[in-house]
Order: sequence, then C-alpha cells, then structure tokens
Amino acid sequence: MIKDQPGTTLARPSPDVLFAARQQAGLNALLNCATALEDTDDVPARAGVDQLRVSRRSGNARDHLPVRLAARQIYPGALNADYVVPRVTIERSKLIVITVISALAAAAWAADHLQFILSHRAYLPLMLPWGLTFIMSSIPLFAAWADVPYRVTRRQQQMLDRLHVTVAVPVYNEDPALLDRCIWSLVNSSRRPQCIHVVEDGESGDYRALRLHWTSPACPCEIRWERLPQNMGKKWAQSRVFTTHPEADIFITVDSDTTLEHRAIEEGLKPLADPGVASVAGIEEIYNKHANWLTRLCAARNTYSQLVSWSTQSVFGDVLVNRGTFAIYRAPVIREAVPAYLNETFLGHPVKLGDDSALTLFSRMHGRTVQQVTAFSLPMYPETLSHHFRQWLRWSRGGSVRNYWRLRYLPVRSWGWWWTVLAFYYTLASFGLPVFLALTWPRSERLAAWAVLLMLGWATASAPHVLRVRRTGEPVMTRIGTLLAYPAGLVWSSWCLRPIRIYGMFTCFRQGWVTRQSGVEVAAAVISDERSMRRVRC
Repeated sequence: MIKDQPGTTLARPSPDVLFAARQQAGLNALLNCATALEDTDDVPARAGVDQLRVSRRSGNARDHLPVRLAARQIYPGALNADYVVPRVTIERSKLIVITVISALAAAAWAADHLQFILSHRAYLPLMLPWGLTFIMSSIPLFAAWADVPYRVTRRQQQMLDRLHVTVAVPVYNEDPALLDRCIWSLVNSSRRPQCIHVVEDGESGDYRALRLHWTSPACPCEIRWERLPQNMGKKWAQSRVFTTHPEADIFITVDSDTTLEHRAIEEGLKPLADPGVASVAGIEEIYNKHANWLTRLCAARNTYSQLVSWSTQSVFGDVLVNRGTFAIYRAPVIREAVPAYLNETFLGHPVKLGDDSALTLFSRMHGRTVQQVTAFSLPMYPETLSHHFRQWLRWSRGGSVRNYWRLRYLPVRSWGWWWTVLAFYYTLASFGLPVFLALTWPRSERLAAWAVLLMLGWATASAPHVLRVRRTGEPVMTRIGTLLAYPAGLVWSSWCLRPIRIYGMFTCFRQGWVTRQSGVEVAAAVISDERSMRRVRC
C-alpha cells in the first residue's frame, strides 16, 4: 500500500499495468521522433508491419498513411550493408539571374545575325532558316522557367500512397555491385514500391548471391527474380514485367546500373495526381560524372538539355523521351501498348532499339508526358571512348526511327512535332555547314570564325543552368569545373558526335544492341569525391 494523503491509501500498480504504461511511453517517444506528413492533423497511430502508420476517418473508409520517421534502420544490400548515395536537389533561386543572362545572350545573337546579313548580302537567303532557328532555340531558355516541380495536396498524397507500384529492372551483363546498389536504393527509398521485378535477359553474369539475398522473406518488400530462356532484348525483359502484374497501377522502369536518389519515387509520382498526365520522366544526375573528362562533358550537356530543352517539352506536355534510367508510367497505358511495343517494325524491319522513346510515344497518345525536376536518378555513364561512341550510335539508330513516328503521329500543332523538325534541321545543317565552309575556303574564313565564336558565346551564356542541380559532396571548384565543361561538351556533341548521329540515321535498320555484348562495360568504383558525400540513412 502507498500513502497518499493522511487517512488515505492507494493500491500499488500491478506489473502488467506498469509494463503497459512503459510500452505506451516508448511508443509516444518514438512518435515524437517522427516527421509527420505535410498538413497531417493529429491522428491516432497504429503499428504496421514495417513502419508506424496513422489512420484517418474519410467517409466510411479509413485511409492509412505512412509516418515519415526521422531515422529508420535501412535494409542492407547483398554485397554491402550500406551504399554511398548523394542527395540531389534542384535550385530555382538562380533562375532569375540565368534568365536575364539568357535574354542578353539572345539579344546579342539576334543583333549579330542581323548585322552579318546586312553586311553580307550574299547570305540573305539564309535569313529565314536562321530566324526560325533563333526563335526555336530561344524559346526554351524562357519557357523552362515555367517547369516548376509538381506539388500535391494532402488528399492527393493519400491517393498516391494507395497506388500499387511495380518496378521493372531488366538485367544483362551488369556489374553485380551496381545491380545490388540499384535494388538497395529501391528498397530503401522514401516511397517504397510494392514490388520490384528483376528480369535477367538470358544468361550473362552470376547473380546468385544477389538473388538469394533479395528474394529472402526478410526483405521488406516483394522482389521477384527470373531469367528469360535466352537473350531476347530489353523490350522483352520489360514486357515480362508489364504482362505479369495485373494488380499494378504504376510501372516504373529503372536501368540495372542506376541508383535512385532517396526521394525519387516519392517525387516522381506527384505529377500523376493530375489525371491528364500519362507518364513522368526523372532527371539524370550521372553518378560517376567525376570519373574523367568524358563523363564531365556528358554530365554538363545532360543537365542543360534536361533543364532547358526537356523542361520546355514538359511545359507543353510533350516530353519526347522518358530517360530509360528512371521513368514512371500508368500501367493500363503500357499494358495496352505491349503488342505494338514487342512487334514494332519500320519499313518491314524489326525495331529493337528506342525502348524508352517508344513507351513515351505510346503514353503521349493517352495524355501529357512531363518530367519532375525533383525526381533524380544516378546512372552510370561510359568512361571510355569506345563505349561512349557505341552508346551514342545505339541511341542514334533508335532515335532516327522514333523521329519518323513522331512526325507521323504527333499533332502538327504540338511542340514535340516542331522540335523534331528542328532536330532534323540541326542535324543536316551541322553536316552541311562544314562541307560548305570547305568548298568556299578561304572566302568563308570569316564565316567559320563567326560561327565558332557564336557557338562558344551562346554556350557560355547558357551554361549557368548546370549550376541549378546541387549534389552533396561537391566543392565549389568542382561545380565551377562543371560550368566550364558545358561549352566544351557542346562542341564535342556538335562536331565529334554529329558524324555518329548521321551514320546512325543511315544505318537505322541495324537494330543490334552494340553495347554490353562482351560483358560488363562499366563497373562500380569509388569515385574520388565520395568520401565527402553524406551517407543516406533511410
């Protein structure tokens, strides 16, 4: 008995009562460490299988939302318990300054064109194509301003949380460590998918250790793993996933060498709260971009293209290519397209390449195709010239076929149709200009110098766009190096890669997969600046 006040006594609590009180106190302490969903009211909590969840009355049904814990124990990988994954964010604060610089550059470009034409009357017939090129090239510099990240309300977020998400990961001659890191990033993402389906496209590498680990019952989400009887191509591996998951609302395609940023899926799903959106493209931030000069050039060029050209396409709902490294689709659209996807032909020739652009075109027929500038993937890019050239050739062959389909099926009034026409013009002009300069040399000496200076000036003025992507662990000097790499990357793609693109156009019937044929081409390595990157704890 316990004395309370004179003349009164209280019974000592039983051990069961004390234990229950301690349990409740521990649960309350854990909830205080949690970061609740935005705009979520105080609601009762319940324990779920792998996380705390909150319940809310909504009519006659109960909506269950995940509570975002400040720190949750990660599920280890098969080859490493933890992986270094940088956090990547997009900055809009610099966009005002960049837009002003772009406006000044556009004005200078227009004035220079006009002055050149007036002083060289012989080039007056070129005024029309130059004028159209100037307009189409300038619009993205300003239209990209309108490509803001999609945001959702609390109710829309609840709807997105209820979607069944299945991820397709085709595998062929992949480095086991990269594949392990890919799956690890999916399992430990802030919005975990319901199912990850790994499909080996025939026999290639030895992934038995990975398969045993990731298909274990202890894994916090369902992972299916299978191997096709023979190498049939990426389209067939993906379609195996598309046709065996009738429960899926959303399909996500992820390349096996790609690591997703922690919030990539969570952010990438947000545009689908708009029923008019049929697909969402993620943003590539090359994981190994600091490996050598080649990956730096590719990274700078990629970032600019995505934040300017692709952002403009997204504003018009006309994204032409969802990067295969990370893309999100509405499952009913993809299921309907599978027969055409697998049996595509061009002038009687089977088409095996251009899988990502094909899925994007199918989606465009059902709605808007957009990108989410806050949904980042971190793919591995070629580190050797041989691999780089063969990858570019594969893209060129697949893209050439897809351009014909765009001109045939996209509305003439759409931005995507006109952008495709402009791409054809750029390709032909970049091929014809050197020939013209060579035939008219030395009279064309001033024109050649003017063209080179104009290209470098335009690239330098628009290069600050690459600074809008911020990645943890990058010092200031590294970011300045990325800024300076863009003009060099533009020259590289215009003069060194353009012949490969033209060759790809004329050999587009050769649909063989010219990379990964002799084994693994790029492997996981410790990048020099990884030590300064923050480890992600999901």
